Amino acid sequence: MMELAQLQQLIAFADAGTLTAAAHTLHISQPSLTRTMQRLEEEFRVPLFTHRKNKLVLNENGLLAVSLARQVLRQSAGMLAEVRAADRSRRTVFVGSCAPAPLWEISPQLAHYCPQKTIASELKTDTELLLTGLAEDVYQLIVLPFSVEDEHLLCVRWGTENLMLSLPETHRLAAKAAGVYLAEMDGETMLLYSELGFWRDMPAQKMPHSRFLLQSDRYTFNELVQASNLPCFTSDVVLRTPEQHGQTTGRVNIPILDEEAHATYYCCAKKKGQEDLRGFLRQLT
Repeated sequence: MMELAQLQQLIAFADAGTLTAAAHTLHISQPSLTRTMQRLEEEFRVPLFTHRKNKLVLNENGLLAVSLARQVLRQSAGMLAEVRAADRSRRTVFVGSCAPAPLWEISPQLAHYCPQKTIASELKTDTELLLTGLAEDVYQLIVLPFSVEDEHLLCVRWGTENLMLSLPETHRLAAKAAGVYLAEMDGETMLLYSELGFWRDMPAQKMPHSRFLLQSDRYTFNELVQASNLPCFTSDVVLRTPEQHGQTTGRVNIPILDEEAHATYYCCAKKKGQEDLRGFLRQLT
């Protein structure tokens, strides 16, 4: 019975050009590789090599065998990947979200609702990629900033997020408790967490003259906020999950009045399969 390891050695020989070089690449002895080539000829029952003085060369049969062997190995690798992915999807709920804030609450809620599964999440700026990922089973659950009308999807309102400004108590706008427009902040230097999802472009669009100091690590960002006098963005979701973000002192949180600073999120999953996810979504209604 032909084995995949034999085909791998045949391909290594074809790539290396000599038994000596192939054996070195495979970390086996040359006599062992020679025996494998002999057994392959016995399996195929046709000659695969031309024997020249001190050299073995693939003939037309051998070249065809190498080409087909490459296909077999690719198919084998694809089969392994597909089966492993299917097993992982049965044991893991993959969540794709348009923004980080919903994940802070949805992930622990899902973990509690589906204790037998691992919860994995990913942030995407492009909402079309989230919808495509759900259709192709890359994600089992997605979070969007809009509702989707699709007969194949269950789409449930999760909640809202309202962006705010976190300002030092001495800031010129700190007393405006009723809220401010982002245009009033334009031109200021601000700390900015870079992993914002679909919010990513809004600061630059609304505050084109501002300078943003980007930080991709959430813990470091929180430390900088606490240690500096620079303004930054926060939200009502951040404020109600202090266990994940820490407490800040010496700052005031001012609502942002721009319409673009407010979002309503929806959780979407396929109606077929994933009964536990459908149950999770129904409890949100």
